[in-house]
Amino acid sequence: MAGESSGLWNNLPSIIIVEIFSFLKLRDRLNASSVCLAWRKNLFHPKLWRKVVFHLNSCDNTTVNPNNGARFLAKHCGRFVREVIIEVNSSNPTDVQQCKDILKILTYNNNLRALSIKPLSSRLEWTDYNDTLSLDQYVEFLIKIIKRATCLQHLSLGCIEELLDLSGNFLVPLSKYQANCLRSLHLSSIKEVPGNYFITNLDTTLFSTFQKLERLSIDYDHLNDHFLDVFSQPHRKPLSQLIIHVHSFDYSFPQVSDTAWKKISMHSPKLEVTINLLHFHNLAENVYTVLNREMPLAHFRVYFSSGFDVEILTHIAFRNDRTLRSLVMVDELNENFSAASSFLTGGVDPLVMLAWRCKKLSYIKIIGYEVGADSLIAVSRLRGEQITDLKIPDCCISSIQLEESQQLSPHGAIERMKSEVRYSLGQYWEPMTYSELPLAVCNVNIDADGAYLDELLRDQMY
Repeated sequence: MAGESSGLWNNLPSIIIVEIFSFLKLRDRLNASSVCLAWRKNLFHPKLWRKVVFHLNSCDNTTVNPNNGARFLAKHCGRFVREVIIEVNSSNPTDVQQCKDILKILTYNNNLRALSIKPLSSRLEWTDYNDTLSLDQYVEFLIKIIKRATCLQHLSLGCIEELLDLSGNFLVPLSKYQANCLRSLHLSSIKEVPGNYFITNLDTTLFSTFQKLERLSIDYDHLNDHFLDVFSQPHRKPLSQLIIHVHSFDYSFPQVSDTAWKKISMHSPKLEVTINLLHFHNLAENVYTVLNREMPLAHFRVYFSSGFDVEILTHIAFRNDRTLRSLVMVDELNENFSAASSFLTGGVDPLVMLAWRCKKLSYIKIIGYEVGADSLIAVSRLRGEQITDLKIPDCCISSIQLEESQQLSPHGAIERMKSEVRYSLGQYWEPMTYSELPLAVCNVNIDADGAYLDELLRDQMY
């Protein structure tokens, strides 16, 4: 009986084979496909490949020819897959070329719902420095994808400066072909030279066509009252997430008024605003202008910005106490591999003030700023188990004040701090070690975006 039934496995209907495959993990699915020719033919059924992540990193020594697998998947799935993430080593011209080839295949896909480019750096490295033809082809294929897809809901260009300098080229076809579908759009960039860069001429009136848009990231240079008014109209879907990248500040651009922020907050009561300060080297007073009193600020991040003053956190503590959920501050270490800036100003610690006022604060990461051990104890006590993650390097923690107040040795003060923080957080906690720090924090010769790009791109996932 067993012998008779075993021969029927290769005669199972495709619908049953596909159903079996749908319960298997990728590795098990690949192994199962080697059972027989019939099972192999069903391996690439569209139902099984709704999402594909292409890993393009020919410099990755942990896998054998990773790009070969990407080519194989693109050939078999590229024309019907619904969600695509292209993880590309943008510093390698070979991988940049391979990414372009995958985009070309996707131009024939009318089922595509989401496309995310996830680079390792914010710039594309070409074989020829002046390779404008390759950039033109990138733009050409992306526009064809936009036009071909019947319902594109998500598009992220990965903060790549070259592509986002041409945002207008994508915005026009998006408004024409995907106006009724688009729900998530990410046009924010990272400027390599933030103090002196070209500002694209973006027709923000086109955003009025995206009636269902819920998540948007954009550069601060394009923000004004009219832009926010577009998203405050009563007939459109409320925004849930607005991510703003601030590279510089120019007084010649119209500033966003309290009225505009208040209006959009009323229309979108669940709106969360993220401010990413990237290499901001203007006067600190300009940050106060960016941080409007009516802005529902949920996430505030500062990366390598000499124009930032820690006292600004006190300003945030009083103006955004009902909305702030996370704080991230990252800067380089000095020559002695210790913090170059400090919270120890002699007055009320802005970090403690923030923890006291902001009832929703749950995530804190501070690198490159000196933080007092006693302040960390205070922060952990104020917010307790609500804090899900507290990331501070040991090289940035000063125990002097705790030593003096408790008459402890440096080692004893640090151990006391750890014990107090663990108790308040209700979990095991240790400061970050030197080996856990981003390379760009320790070495100024390494591109800084390696210290924050992955964090920014997590906001842009579908």
